Amino acid sequence: MKRLIVPFILFCVICGSARASQILIPMDESQKNHLKAYGLAYWVLKNYETEVEWLLNYRGGSFMIPENQKFQNELVIRGISYEVISDGQAQQIRQELQQPDVNMDVVKLQKAPKIAVYSPKVNQPWDDAVTLVLTYAEIPYETVYDDEVMSGKLPTYDWLHLHHEDFTGQMGKFWQHRNYPYYQAQKRNGLQAAAKYGFSTIPELKFNVAKKFRNSFRVVGICSPCVTQRIPMT
Repeated sequence: MKRLIVPFILFCVICGSARASQILIPMDESQKNHLKAYGLAYWVLKNYETEVEWLLNYRGGSFMIPENQKFQNELVIRGISYEVISDGQAQQIRQELQQPDVNMDVVKLQKAPKIAVYSPKVNQPWDDAVTLVLTYAEIPYETVYDDEVMSGKLPTYDWLHLHHEDFTGQMGKFWQHRNYPYYQAQKRNGLQAAAKYGFSTIPELKFNVAKKFRNSFRVVGICSPCVTQRIPMT
């Protein structure tokens, strides 16, 4: 009997390996919904103890995750293009990306970052491209502005996206609107925030806000439109 059990176990292991597969989420022109694909990767990291492989420069920077019916259902619900490939095909892709003569790599994502967007609280959702994208992609975020920055809240976040902001604090790009109520309200709020932290002008406040960014994060990339992504120094 023992002679039969060992071969049977080996047979099961071999068959299981042959059936094992991965889900490839391409990010090239074959992808029907690129933004939702980013959100799916975040969803997997946040809700399951599963690594997401980010295939840099492979078909537009594709994602790869283990085959799972829950993942496939979510991909269908969100309208995301995907392919089911064998473990052997997945391994071939990994080997191709790790060749020294190609500008590609495999990055293993293991944690869903806590995201903040630096944006004025008076903004409407359509005023900020970053919040529009994150909302559509179904990636959760919190909005922070000068008060949160100056009160030391930045270290509680893993990523910080910057709004289209004039950090001179002179509000010069809207000078032609200086008599409009919204401009006057922004200036009034800025002066009140500056006074709260012991500054006499908005430029002084913004200078110190920028220093808080520098001391809390390091820049890892800049993406359009004018958004800086950062991660903690620690």
